[in-house]
Amino acid sequence: MKNIFAYNLKTDLNTITSIKKVKHIAPALLLLFIVNLTDAQAQDPRTKAVDTLFRKYSGPGTSGISVMVIENGKIVYDHSFGYAEISTGRKTTSATNYRIASVTKPFTAMAILMLRDQGKLKLEDKLSSFFSGLPHFANEITIKQMLNHTSGLITYGNSVLKDLGRPLNDTDVLEIVKKQDSTNFKPGSKFRYSNTAYVLLGLIVEKLSGLPFGEFLSRRVFRPLKMSGTTFNNLEGKIQNRAYGYNERGGKLVLEDQSEASYLRGDGGIYSSVKDFYKWDQALYTEKLVKQSTMQEIFTPSSFEAPGLGYGYGWYIEKRFGLKRISHSGGTTGFSSYYVRYPEKHFSIVVFGNQDEGLALDPIISGIEKIYLQ
Repeated sequence: MKNIFAYNLKTDLNTITSIKKVKHIAPALLLLFIVNLTDAQAQDPRTKAVDTLFRKYSGPGTSGISVMVIENGKIVYDHSFGYAEISTGRKTTSATNYRIASVTKPFTAMAILMLRDQGKLKLEDKLSSFFSGLPHFANEITIKQMLNHTSGLITYGNSVLKDLGRPLNDTDVLEIVKKQDSTNFKPGSKFRYSNTAYVLLGLIVEKLSGLPFGEFLSRRVFRPLKMSGTTFNNLEGKIQNRAYGYNERGGKLVLEDQSEASYLRGDGGIYSSVKDFYKWDQALYTEKLVKQSTMQEIFTPSSFEAPGLGYGYGWYIEKRFGLKRISHSGGTTGFSSYYVRYPEKHFSIVVFGNQDEGLALDPIISGIEKIYLQ
């Protein structure tokens, strides 16, 4: 039996458009059809259960959060709460662009694998083969180790940010690495999450493609998938329909939208919406970006942060509810993000918020998972 609640709004509108072409259908019958479809979605008990997770956003002056749940290719939940910009009263929508922070990393990894499949690099290639002037340890670090967080690269560090007196860019991170004389551990020997590694991966994409990293992703990923609102952060502030970031200070929300590290690209620079992420989610079941064998490689653990918690190329991989769970979360000044996929069930959750400190997405994600998967 078909689940009548699994039809999303896009499907409904396509159906309605087709019906309109049949001129002999009475307007009253068409109206009844539309009302019945809308009511079916609204009456899904799971929808009401998820709504309760966002009660705190019912009042004025809250930060914003956008939530999408995808089941078998259909959008079964698509709600936005709160404000993209509190001072102007501009509310969030599914098209609101949030800075997704480390949920950028799967895109960076995808770019590297695209270039690998083109024969422009090998995952065993050493970091030292791409840039001159690097310390001796770059001869031991491979692309694969950078992808799966086993490179041992030391973070670029907050003290360096303050010394610069301006926002940090990706080339600055490369120069910082050139001045380091060691790694956290022998490359390949253990897991430690590394933003530095992903910034350098973005620079490698630039070097091999001859394009700025943002332009490479725009040409190879965003445009082909029609992710029309997705872009990279920029100093000019030219981001359409964007949310502004907030943090909780002394029990109150204050505007805290950027930091000195907010303009780095490979580790966390993308702005996107849940509306665009639906297209990314669906593309990951296809060969639109890379061949299926490469996709399987991306989603296979090649390192482990903890027992049972693996990391592939840009993704955390584990088991929950007896199913393979693929995910990545992100947090940065004023923004939080979380994206979860259960490929065996064709089930995904996307949650983007314009608040970092004072907002915890883990309980929200867990709550949604229990509603739909338990």
